[in-house]
Amino acid sequence: MNTIYEKPILNEFAVARAAQEMRSKAFADLIRKAAGGAKGLIKRHLVEPLRARAARQRQLEELIHMDDHMLRDLGLSRGGIAYAFEHGRDAEFGVVEAANANAPLDKPRAA
Repeated sequence: MNTIYEKPILNEFAVARAAQEMRSKAFADLIRKAAGGAKGLIKRHLVEPLRARAARQRQLEELIHMDDHMLRDLGLSRGGIAYAFEHGRDAEFGVVEAANANAPLDKPRAA
């Protein structure tokens, strides 16, 4: 490399080569970020809903394969499985709050 007063002189080839490497790195970084975004998008909108659907299907099949005694223990009937599965068991009975939920006290208790 030629020098003038101890400073390197860059030729056109070296400048063009450095610019090409910088462009290549920037493009690779852009592709990497785009792929990461596409991966997250596919996972969020395709993979996770499919997994959730498969889990719900397994749960429904588990309820269907229970005997009548086990269903009665859960407070369900065989005919109410589909409705309870879609709307929740509380919706079947019109229950808004759990039976064992503690209501707030109006006045403090005496000790």
